[in-house]
Amino acid sequence: MPRRRAFLEEEIRLATPRSRAQWERGKESMPGGVIKGAYWSSPHPIYVERAEDCYLWDLDGHRYVDFTNHHTAMVLGHSPPTVVEAVNKAVAQGLGFGAPSTLEAETAEEIVNRFPSIDKVRFTGSGTESSIHATRMARAFTGRPKVAKFEGAYHGSHDALEISTSPDIARAGSADSPASVASWPGMARGAEDDVVILPYSQRESVELILREHKDEVAAVFFDAKAGIYDLDPDFARFLRDLTRELGMVMVMDEVVSFRAGYSGYQGVVGIEPDLTLFAKIMSGGLPGGVLAGKTELMDMLDNSTGATLNQSGTFSGNHLTLAAGLATLRALTPDVYRHFDVLRERMISGLERLFREAGVQAQVRGLGSIVSFDIGDRPTGDYRTLVETDRDTADLIRMEVLLKGYFIAAGLGLCLSAPMEIEHIDGLVGAIGESLAAE
Repeated sequence: MPRRRAFLEEEIRLATPRSRAQWERGKESMPGGVIKGAYWSSPHPIYVERAEDCYLWDLDGHRYVDFTNHHTAMVLGHSPPTVVEAVNKAVAQGLGFGAPSTLEAETAEEIVNRFPSIDKVRFTGSGTESSIHATRMARAFTGRPKVAKFEGAYHGSHDALEISTSPDIARAGSADSPASVASWPGMARGAEDDVVILPYSQRESVELILREHKDEVAAVFFDAKAGIYDLDPDFARFLRDLTRELGMVMVMDEVVSFRAGYSGYQGVVGIEPDLTLFAKIMSGGLPGGVLAGKTELMDMLDNSTGATLNQSGTFSGNHLTLAAGLATLRALTPDVYRHFDVLRERMISGLERLFREAGVQAQVRGLGSIVSFDIGDRPTGDYRTLVETDRDTADLIRMEVLLKGYFIAAGLGLCLSAPMEIEHIDGLVGAIGESLAAE
């Protein structure tokens, strides 16, 4: 495997010299040569010159079918006509007003009409900001000091929730009662003490932990890892019933799982959380986030009656983001999700067939517009089983298919976008099959 990796890395270097040069240039002014950590990939990042529909073109003129979708954000592809038109119109009206516009109510109404659990909406600058405010709201609403989240789940870059996002298993405690592990050095002292960690899929353990902390936990943050983990839909229903019984706020993170269906993962499984977090797709691929939920919680932010809490921010509900988000919501029709169903099932069946024919033990699953595969013999139902998978082979596959014109990334699955057709699915499946044959 080391020889195969060295060969592929050299092939990428030879094929993408301009990306290599741009990365070398960037190292002079940016840590690691990139503007954010997610852009790093071995042997160097691939720099994109332009994007259109489901394609990316790099600096060296190579075209890739894009199965990353800008970290899942571009569900309609990179140039959906109605979204581009809406943003161009918004730009012509002004980049930002510092005052309300009619787009606020239009977008909020679209969200409320789409999600039965949502009565009212606030816009934020990012998914991280949404989760910060949700944490404060839940604590203020319940009077309890702690929050609970699931091991391996990420809800934003801040000390209140960036705990046990990808912990070292040696420090993470037992599988049925995970320890709280700060994700990075430099986090606030005591941050781990304010977060209770739950194990995915284990109902008895989750119930025992939450009942033990029933007087301390204000909220349970839940990301269903739609299409990423093999999670029983009944688990979400169980969690909703339990949090309601214990007086805990259920916060549903739909930043990625909005891809699961027309009304997100909550619509697929038929639950109504108290608060919901959005970003990415809800912002039309532009920077922004959404915090939405039940009236009794959202009215804590009502400035007209003397808000319990403040939520604001210069770029919260930015004019351009609202335009892009509203156009995206209106374009994400049930027909688009039905199209995703066809593409997803085609990819799942194709991947299962090629792994079976290659004699490779692998786990394939998907939901909505996300499909995942892991090399291993155990269903990937939580962070710990994911850690046990053969990620070295998965990364070799990434490099192999890159050289064949397919752009994929680890951690967020294979993301489908509306412009894709069966030929794109079959092409990627074929490229992965050729990679397996080369091992």
